[in-house]
Amino acid sequence: MSLNENELKVLKILDEDPFVSQQYMADRLQLSRPAIANLISGLQDKGYILGKPYLLRRDEYVTCIGSANIDYTLSLNEKMIYGTSNPVTSSFSFGGVVRNIAENLARLDHRVSLMSLVGEDNVADLLLEDSRKIMETFATDKVSQEKTGTYYSIIDKNGNMNVGFADMAINFRMDRSWILQHRKHLRLSNWLIADLNVQKTGLEALLEFSVQEQKKLVLVGVSGPKMKNLPTDLMGVHLLVCNLDESQAYFGTTSDKPDELCEMWLKTGLKNIVVTVGKNGSWFGDVNGIKHQGALYVNHEDILDVTGAGDAFSAGVIHGLIQGQELSECVKIGTVNASLTIKSPFSVNKNLSKKLIESEYIKL
Repeated sequence: MSLNENELKVLKILDEDPFVSQQYMADRLQLSRPAIANLISGLQDKGYILGKPYLLRRDEYVTCIGSANIDYTLSLNEKMIYGTSNPVTSSFSFGGVVRNIAENLARLDHRVSLMSLVGEDNVADLLLEDSRKIMETFATDKVSQEKTGTYYSIIDKNGNMNVGFADMAINFRMDRSWILQHRKHLRLSNWLIADLNVQKTGLEALLEFSVQEQKKLVLVGVSGPKMKNLPTDLMGVHLLVCNLDESQAYFGTTSDKPDELCEMWLKTGLKNIVVTVGKNGSWFGDVNGIKHQGALYVNHEDILDVTGAGDAFSAGVIHGLIQGQELSECVKIGTVNASLTIKSPFSVNKNLSKKLIESEYIKL
């Protein structure tokens, strides 16, 4: 569809900065603001502009869909004693499974958009301000009369989680309607990454959309109880990453053999599956068979916090897939990234980079 001179000028300005105001464009092009509004409306109708900020169709993202919350970590100074006060060292960081994955991918040089829900509260402002430093947040909606999701974890002296608590009522709003409201934005992405905090109707809508629009969809487990959100027919899902407990919960089985669980997953229509088993590594596969990847050993004294390790693993696998690597290589990258994260006091290693991954990769 041909464009006139003024339409081309508007696109050039928006290519430089999608956040500019209509008045700025009017002043720069020496046109009235209503004239600019009409030009933008026409460009939106023609499909050259998608949503606001004024993102151009050629912009492509890895869109990460799901939870964004605040992580409060209580690190025990001594062994946990129930029924009494326990001395701890407390800290907080920005978390949420998909938000953590998004930050990992952004630090690995991917262009990332975070699509989530937060409350109209101060912690949401802090979370969004921090996230905007390295990713797009225009698809993250604020919901009135809701609290931003909060996660509390108690960590023992060995760096292992003793117990966790989640206040995530806001995630119930991540349903089919929410997904469909963001269709224009989702079309900007080649890869869609969703955690299972998205409700079942939302995941079903996302799966339908990914098939229709030929997007690659990756789903990431959150917990055993959240597996109820996973659709029954997974035909069209490019990859699922979950752990042993989540697999058992989904299939209602007591089998603790990861290779058998991988086979069960592939029968659902999945193209690729990865099942993680903590320090025992992970099992992964496709129609060509199931393989095992051991974990990287980390000294106890080097473990600072295991929170976010699973998200880092998932992000590493996804990073490899986006680069076009074989699944076996992707799982190795995930293994490396998980080992780097548990040596960091944050849910996402702030020193993460492609170069750091490459330097640790040779240890496998």
